[in-house]
Amino acid sequence: MHLYKEALQQLQDGVLITNMDGTIQFANSTFLKRSGYSESEILNQKANWLFSYTINATRQWQGEIELKLKNNGTKTQWVNVSPIKDENGITQHTVIMFSNYEKSEFDPLTKLPNRYLLQKQLKKILVNSQKNDKIFAVLYMDLDRFKFVNDTLGHSYGDLLLQQASERLKNSIGEKHILARMGGDEFVCVLQNLQNEADAENVAKSIVSGFSQPFTLHDIEIHISTSIGISLFPYDGDDDETLLTNADSAMYRAKKKGRNQYEKANVEVNAGCFERLIIENNLRKALEKNELSLNFQPQLDIRKEKVIGFEALLRWNHPDLGNIPPSDFIPIAEETGLILPIGDWVLKNACLKLKEWEKAGFYSLRIAVNLSAQQFLQKNMVEKIKAIIKETSIEPECLELEITEGVVIHDIDSAISVLQQLKEVGVQISIDDFGTGYSSLNYLKELPVNTLKIDRSFIFDIDTNPSSKALTAAITTMAHDLKLNVVAEGVETYKQLSYVKKSSCDVIQGYYFSRPLPSDHVVNFLINTRQAVQKDA
Repeated sequence: MHLYKEALQQLQDGVLITNMDGTIQFANSTFLKRSGYSESEILNQKANWLFSYTINATRQWQGEIELKLKNNGTKTQWVNVSPIKDENGITQHTVIMFSNYEKSEFDPLTKLPNRYLLQKQLKKILVNSQKNDKIFAVLYMDLDRFKFVNDTLGHSYGDLLLQQASERLKNSIGEKHILARMGGDEFVCVLQNLQNEADAENVAKSIVSGFSQPFTLHDIEIHISTSIGISLFPYDGDDDETLLTNADSAMYRAKKKGRNQYEKANVEVNAGCFERLIIENNLRKALEKNELSLNFQPQLDIRKEKVIGFEALLRWNHPDLGNIPPSDFIPIAEETGLILPIGDWVLKNACLKLKEWEKAGFYSLRIAVNLSAQQFLQKNMVEKIKAIIKETSIEPECLELEITEGVVIHDIDSAISVLQQLKEVGVQISIDDFGTGYSSLNYLKELPVNTLKIDRSFIFDIDTNPSSKALTAAITTMAHDLKLNVVAEGVETYKQLSYVKKSSCDVIQGYYFSRPLPSDHVVNFLINTRQAVQKDA
């Protein structure tokens, strides 16, 4: 460690090292000289108070910031943020490097205005709008699943995607508006000369529509959408920083609601950003504090009217925050890398529960566990599955791993290789949420899978929507032709059950049959179900 610190002291760039909470652990002499602070004034302080805006230290980023100096001045710096992760992919430290440079006004990759030029332009627009009582909009855009492209295909593909995305954005907004790259996969558009809020929404709709067509990266076809946040001057802010912050917050709400859409700024909900930080900090401790648990959604064989297994569903009951919905904490777990240790915990405990049910006299049940993209992409994932099966002494065929279409679509060859290895282990494989992603028969016929799970959006209105009815029947017929089983998710009414039966689905799960059960209720549920079947017989 002493050697590393000495090496960092020799650099001409300023260096800060923070821990996972953003507290400064090290500052080299170049940074101290450049900022004017002493070491005692910097160490053990939060890093973000030094910057003109908050830096997300959990992801790789580079761009311009204004460094706050001790003399109350500021200095423009080019910053490289590099998270240092442990073997489980969890950020433990972050290295922040500061470089002096002449103020460039354009992003070298996309040739768009950069953050510095955008802020200059935005300030001018603000002055003009205030003087002439005009309204304008700020659109904050982020490419959905961009990190997935970088991680799976490499940074050269990511750079090409950014270039193509910038061209597509320019085509969508036209020449009279300003488009800039903020850094990473984030873009900002300033829409001028608007008549009303609807004008801004129409541009946002055009952008979303423009991303509906796939991108072609070195002969690889890839589907990427964008999430957009909209803030409007003067209603959502009367200065550049507030407008950008509120549009950014709205963009994150768009992601949270499912991506590929836009959200308008709502100043009242910006406190949600603080809530998100609280959730992240508490989630890091949830495993060790034993706050996570599993519920189990029963699955019923329609023809045999028999429970054949359960889907394991993660739950988090915080002592102060109460029950936190998975939709609130799962995206944070994926973004921070916490999904890896949490996913390992879910796999192991789901298998242990299966073993408990066997000891209670219920054999041949199947436990289904969702795998995130990060879990599936781990190099040692197959070995982990083998180790858990061995440790818990379950039969491999009793474990079903659920993956979504999006996990496999970007690198079919690698996906087939991994799935084939899992098939050789003996586990079952299902494609979850089928019908909402890419649904390409070309890839489906190649994948070594056992089951398709029809997404609940088709089942929700299957009794009233002819399209949902037809698609469910078509998917089921196709799956059976490919020798695959079909599970219908989200069956909540008798009418839905009737149509699912007519479509020849094999298995159902949903509230009509049973809500998800706490783990200590499963055995009684199985006993009562068995008694009911015997009574009917």
